[in-house]
Amino acid sequence: MAPPELTQWLFNPIYSQARHTEHRRLLVLSGDYEWVNQRLTSLLSDIPSSLIVKEIGGETSLLRKHLLGNECDIGVVHSHHGFNPGNMMAIAGTIRWGGCLILCCPALASWHLYASHTHLSRGFKATQSLYIKRLVAIIKSNADVAVWDGNHCHIPDLVGSDAFDSLNNVNPIEPEGSVNPLVSKSAQATQPLGDDETRKPQFKSLDQQLAFDCLKNRWSQYVRKAVITAPRGRGKSALVGLFVASRLNKGEKVVITSAIRDNTSTLFKHIRLGMGLLNSEDKDQAGQFTDYTVNAPDSNNTEADAAKSATKEIFSIEKGGSAQWLAPDNPMLINGDFDFLIIDEAASFPLPVLKLLIGAHDNYVITTTLQGYEGSGQGFMQRMLPAFEAEGAVHLSLRTPLRWPKHDKLENLIHNICLFEDAETLNTVSDAPRQVPQEVRREGRREIPIERPIEVLHKPSTDNCKNDYRMGLVSTLSEHQLQSVMQLLATAHYQTTPDDFMRLCDSPDVILFTEWHASHLIAAAVINCEGGEILADVQEGIADGSRRPKGHLGAQRLTLLTANPETASYRYWRINRIAVAPHLQGQGLGTGLLRFIKSQALSQDIDAITSSYGTSYKLNHFWEQCGFELVAMGEKPNKASGETSALVVIAVSERYRPQQEILSCLFAHSQKNENIPLSALPDIVRKTLMVKLQHFVNATRPLNQVGFALNALAAELSVSTKYISNAKKSTKMITKMCTNETEAVTPQLLLLLGTYPLPTNQLIQLLNVSGRKALTDALRKKVRYMLSCVMT
Repeated sequence: MAPPELTQWLFNPIYSQARHTEHRRLLVLSGDYEWVNQRLTSLLSDIPSSLIVKEIGGETSLLRKHLLGNECDIGVVHSHHGFNPGNMMAIAGTIRWGGCLILCCPALASWHLYASHTHLSRGFKATQSLYIKRLVAIIKSNADVAVWDGNHCHIPDLVGSDAFDSLNNVNPIEPEGSVNPLVSKSAQATQPLGDDETRKPQFKSLDQQLAFDCLKNRWSQYVRKAVITAPRGRGKSALVGLFVASRLNKGEKVVITSAIRDNTSTLFKHIRLGMGLLNSEDKDQAGQFTDYTVNAPDSNNTEADAAKSATKEIFSIEKGGSAQWLAPDNPMLINGDFDFLIIDEAASFPLPVLKLLIGAHDNYVITTTLQGYEGSGQGFMQRMLPAFEAEGAVHLSLRTPLRWPKHDKLENLIHNICLFEDAETLNTVSDAPRQVPQEVRREGRREIPIERPIEVLHKPSTDNCKNDYRMGLVSTLSEHQLQSVMQLLATAHYQTTPDDFMRLCDSPDVILFTEWHASHLIAAAVINCEGGEILADVQEGIADGSRRPKGHLGAQRLTLLTANPETASYRYWRINRIAVAPHLQGQGLGTGLLRFIKSQALSQDIDAITSSYGTSYKLNHFWEQCGFELVAMGEKPNKASGETSALVVIAVSERYRPQQEILSCLFAHSQKNENIPLSALPDIVRKTLMVKLQHFVNATRPLNQVGFALNALAAELSVSTKYISNAKKSTKMITKMCTNETEAVTPQLLLLLGTYPLPTNQLIQLLNVSGRKALTDALRKKVRYMLSCVMT
């Protein structure tokens, strides 16, 4: 049974008459799985049906992408079977004033020893989670966090009271170490509503009203484009819903899209509010809360049904105005006749889709969260906002929280844990004690020096101070340094999530390189250690395509390119991410950091450094200037960024230079516009392509990895008099040599196989098969016969 004092602490703020001034809280239920679930059940068994409880991380919990745009009073994070920072951040963002986040976890003292490591690369082991150990230290150091386990029940507001002392015969949990608290005990909650004298009643903050007025003004001009950004819980959806309602009254047709339909329920509710279509009860709910609220479900109406009904209807009024939701892949989004487009949470969209939608509409409103589990709005700001502003789009930002009070304790705590916020909002100290161990075991590898500064390689153009280059583990960073690294990485990558920070902390194959200037981080690179003896027992399978061990992405891709198992035996550093502070780019800082990385790789007996990136003229020039060679190009654009990937490599050791020459030769010939017969190719290229074709015949290498090899094989059979004596005989000559019809090779087939990229639809039609799998099976039989012709 739950202690009555804990129940009182949990529910009293929710029922407070001044609820909108109450901070949200964190309760930790810590212990074995059965004990924690029993205590959670006892806490929540008697709650009124009017309260909303949402859970994530459990067997029957919601997926976190379905939480966006929802609200609840109590959010539960289940983490006995694995902790996910994105889940915690997602559900915390749905909890409103006075509510509580309940974290269900193993015993705090040993949680870091049993954390799940699903991201580990082959050959690496992690005996503990540095991320979890830091999380526990933060929890224990924060007096505002309630903790209930088998031995303690720490209730913040009741510490020192007679009731609390009689409840426990043990002392409250003591902090383990010292993590800088984010909010002082004297911090007071403030109402989010702002200046009531100037704010109109339909708006919940003054900046929401000002943004609405700015949108109205923009829509009276020729260029009708707007981008709205804000942290979570600032009322973006409510603002857009009210604005859409104002345009419907003017007879305009609006189309709305989002990654998930139910996430627009708040937006549609405020459309109805703005049009006066809500009853008195709904108006009270819409006025009290910022987002869509669902009452306790009855037998005929579930929460999911209510959310769907909020978004599926098409609003239309006598003046001709209409608003409807369409899925991102609905052709009507491109071909339909609409006055303007609304894209909700644009940072969660792949860039190609986003650009396609924007290109199809002259007028649009785009919204996105600046930081969140669904993708980094900071990366969106860096990559897309300049392009929107170049088109004349106005950028509006909402800062006042509406779902919780300003300086909310839970929000600040979540930001401190996830390090997913701007520097100005994080109250960290540069000399704060480290909360994670400084040693990470690396089996099978030489000890890596930690945080070793070296002589300056270059100076910033604005100052004579030297830069400090460092190499080490994430575990050696102070809180201030951790925050700086994560902030920089988030701005440099399109979609960065809180989960990335956990992987960075807990991956034993990761090395961090940083560049500092006057205690400020100006550049950083994340390196993954790959290849070597760790892959000895699977390198044959990697080379023929039959094995795909976890991690080692660069080493595996290079080995697939050469079709040579030996390629996997070399030791690589893969540059996973490299970032330079946006305002300092173009000054050679990235080049200097790469120079330092190369010098350290040489001292560590690394054979080669590799990296993969989205191609652009600027990045191609950067890597080329740094001495890297382009050895592979992706066939299709990346779904998230819309860019085609490029693979580059630079030899560090002398023994790797022949491998780089082979890779460069293979790539150079694969990029030629003309089809060159196998016999006319350099010996090493011809042998490599023949090996790849044999892998394809043996069903270990997929069709998309043998396009160049098929081109060369088809060219060889097409021009060689050994197989075709003259053009008149060519139609039947090869067919007569076959033992059965499935091996028959016609000039039409050779023509298609000589095309790059392979025209799969035409091949399917020619061979009379159904689907890509059937095409691959048919081509394997054809290629087996074609190879026998070449080798005779």
